[in-house]
Amino acid sequence: MAEITSPVKTQATNWPIVWVAFGAGIVASSHIGKLPPALPQIGTDLAAGLVMSGWIASMISTMGFAIGLIAGAIADRVGQRRVLIFGMLMLALGSLLGTFASTSSIMLIARFIEGLGFTATTITGGAIIARATADSDRKWALGVWAAYMPIGFASMMMFAALILDKFGWRVLWGVSLAVTLIWIVVVIRATAEWQRSQTKAISRDPILGNVRRSLAMGGGVLVALCFALYATQHISMMNWLPTYMLEVYGVSTLFAATVPALVLVFNAIGNYLAAWAMGRGWPIWLLLALGAGGMALTEIGIFSGVLPESLRLGLAFLFGIAGGLIPAAALAAAPVYAPTPALIGTMSGLMVMGSNTGQLFGPPALAAIRETAGNWDSTLWLLLSLAIAGIIMAVLSRPMENRAATH
Repeated sequence: MAEITSPVKTQATNWPIVWVAFGAGIVASSHIGKLPPALPQIGTDLAAGLVMSGWIASMISTMGFAIGLIAGAIADRVGQRRVLIFGMLMLALGSLLGTFASTSSIMLIARFIEGLGFTATTITGGAIIARATADSDRKWALGVWAAYMPIGFASMMMFAALILDKFGWRVLWGVSLAVTLIWIVVVIRATAEWQRSQTKAISRDPILGNVRRSLAMGGGVLVALCFALYATQHISMMNWLPTYMLEVYGVSTLFAATVPALVLVFNAIGNYLAAWAMGRGWPIWLLLALGAGGMALTEIGIFSGVLPESLRLGLAFLFGIAGGLIPAAALAAAPVYAPTPALIGTMSGLMVMGSNTGQLFGPPALAAIRETAGNWDSTLWLLLSLAIAGIIMAVLSRPMENRAATH
């Protein structure tokens, strides 16, 4: 087997590369965060119903669901930097097409292209951080890396709320395009020298063989399933919370976007808590179980219908913290379960595939239950079932994590 496995054992952490990759993740997640506040306008302008709007919201996740694992293996084969730049270019192209979309079908295609870019960017971002960090910094850095989603998502939601009423959603898409193009230049310039030192960090084995080796790591598969179950709950709540607040409480667009944005801020706090805990030796499976259990408990309170609104709002923030433990732990699991250091990208692809699976099916599933039941509180049973399944998967992964750590 012609595989070179030396790249991960760095002498010292290259922090500039870590933060450039982190910024790429934030830019990628902003393409998800720009949509929820804009959905009411897009639904009206493009004649998209509730379920169609749900598919527009989740279409960005299609490519991650379909080829996340293969994309990670390709990145291991051709180089992480090349795939990262390609991914960001696809994000820019999708935003450009979306800016001028005249029908919901065109918007679906635009989001599909953005999904390809999002998958490529997030898979390679985590893998680059894993390669750029020393052993002592890796779990902490990957735990912090997980915050790219809530930071980018929340920042863009807040920005969107400030400009949508005055300028409309097309201007928002144009701003997203400009920010992405700027960061492409930053990535190209900042990573050029580092990439020359990473030429040995490439697997020369067949791509499908690397995929099979990664899937044979049962613990990695269970962690990816935990990530999928989390993402289904989290993205559904974040996508529909603005619509829920507009429908039920009649609040302003700014307020409707502010609450989920704050939930995402608390989600980032959860990411940091998980990074802190892993830096002190907490096992990944335990953080996954605690996160899923916390989400279950807070969901019961949020959708119970008997608690005061202020208390339910506080539980939504706790939902963000509990959920934030899961992506940090799952993304940090990639180097733990990777068969070799040169296959970290492939295992990262498996984790991103899990996350995108939940992001793809969560919003339309929640919308379908809402339309069938006629109220939002009935969605509790779906969310609660997913959280309980996450606890089970986390506990099942415990012995596999112990074995992976031993080897």
